[in-house]
Amino acid sequence: MAAAATLIVGLVVAVADGDTLTVLNDDFQQIKVRLAEIDAPDMQVPSKKS
Repeated sequence: MAAAATLIVGLVVAVADGDTLTVLNDDFQQIKVRLAEIDAPDMQVPSKKS
């Protein structure tokens, strides 16, 4: 899936996993950014034991 490149200027406020992050822009809008074409493992979350 091809996507258009867009310049986003802001502050990274969260990292969801190895290739997804959230940026806060000048208008205080949160923008979810997914990085393409990188090989990053997803974060491992320990499972709950009941």
